[in-house]
Amino acid sequence: MKENTSNVSKNIPFLSQKFLINCVVFIVLTVVLAVYSIIANGIGFVNVSSPIIAVVFAIYAYRDHQRPIDALSAIHLTLKEAIQGNTHVRVTQTRGLGEVGKVAWELNDFLDIVETNFKELSNSFERAGKRQFYRKGLVKGLPGEFAEIMNNVNGAIGAMEKADTFARQNRLLSEMHHLNTSNLLDNLKDSQSQMVTLSEKMDDVLNIAGESKHGADRSAKTVGELKLSIEQVNERMVSVEETANLLAQESSRIAETVKLIGDIAEQTNLLALNAAIEAARAGEVGRGFAVVADEVRHLADRTRKSTEEISDIIFNLTGKIDTMVSQTLEVAQSTKDIGDEVSSFHTNFESVAKAADDTITLIGQTKDSSFASLVKLDHIIYMQNGYIAMENDAEGKEADAVKVDHMSCRLGKWYYEGIGKEIFSGLTAYKELDSYHAGVHQNVHKAMEYVTQDWLRSDEVFDGIIHHMSLAEQNSSQVINCLTRLVDEKHRLPAVR
Repeated sequence: MKENTSNVSKNIPFLSQKFLINCVVFIVLTVVLAVYSIIANGIGFVNVSSPIIAVVFAIYAYRDHQRPIDALSAIHLTLKEAIQGNTHVRVTQTRGLGEVGKVAWELNDFLDIVETNFKELSNSFERAGKRQFYRKGLVKGLPGEFAEIMNNVNGAIGAMEKADTFARQNRLLSEMHHLNTSNLLDNLKDSQSQMVTLSEKMDDVLNIAGESKHGADRSAKTVGELKLSIEQVNERMVSVEETANLLAQESSRIAETVKLIGDIAEQTNLLALNAAIEAARAGEVGRGFAVVADEVRHLADRTRKSTEEISDIIFNLTGKIDTMVSQTLEVAQSTKDIGDEVSSFHTNFESVAKAADDTITLIGQTKDSSFASLVKLDHIIYMQNGYIAMENDAEGKEADAVKVDHMSCRLGKWYYEGIGKEIFSGLTAYKELDSYHAGVHQNVHKAMEYVTQDWLRSDEVFDGIIHHMSLAEQNSSQVINCLTRLVDEKHRLPAVR
């Protein structure tokens, strides 16, 4: 472009050359006319002075004309410097040059505006490069399009400030997200390991609780049998107590009867003595009656002695019967107390057995909840691996971890092959889980396909990533909900929806 404009005046004399030629032509014409006048009219003052005056005037005119030419040369040099980027050069010494001087000053003003504009632009962008976006270009004093350009530049700097703020925020969020996901994934894996250990420990606790429950059931059965035996003993002891009381009563009656027989023997002895006395008074007539009376008296003595012996025996027997009755009553009371204690112990043992049964139920529920939590944790780790794989353009170990289908991941194996199918397969939530789980894998895989494309410049690809990850999150929420409902349905708890 520069070469084309410089060729416009090629082979055309400059103004100073043209003026010099004009001055030379003027002098030559004047000299020719003077010579012609001398030849024609002879030498005269006019003929001789005219060429001299013409030469002097030509020299004066040339020198006077040289000042604006010099000014134009200065303008030319100034413009050349401006073309080279040196906008600080100015045209000076233009006093008395008229229009040329005015042009020179207009050029100087223009260069002042250009230099100011360039410096403002330079300072603004330099500060913007240092994130000092408050330093905007000065618009005041700039005319027309220069002011409009500066306003546009200030608008661009404002946009740069917003973009820088957005970029800084994204960088901070990205760094925080990276720290969060890296540490979160490690923590989740650690929690996963602990949950596995906890689930194994819960199995051990459940086995121990089951053995304890069986032992408690056996002991409760034994205590129940012991309680029944003691109740039977109590019933027999009541019967023995009644018999002992009857025996004591009969013993008293026997003692009374023996006492009555003794009294009768005493009276018989007295009657026999009286009969013997009367027989002696009767003499020979009452001798036979006296023998009878004597025999009756001997019989009465023997009866009395036997009665006394029986009375002693009955007295000793009554004492022993009383002792036996007292001991029987004590044994009966002790047996009753033992029966009450065994009954209370049996009740307590039934409570212990019921508590053991409730404990087993609670432990089973806790074990199922902990195992469901472990499955949830596996699923959350899968989603975290998916997000990390997105950040790494679907490459790396996290990407490899999420590329499996929904039947080959840990949740899939738990669902199709493991304890999930064994315990929960008959529940409604179990049947609903499969479609949601498949939806998670399908949408994550689709989003990973999109992330390998030009998502930075394609809105369709960008929106596709967001769309499929949103669907994956929705399905993921339903997966978590189904896992919660599995435990609730199994243990007949109100489902958390």
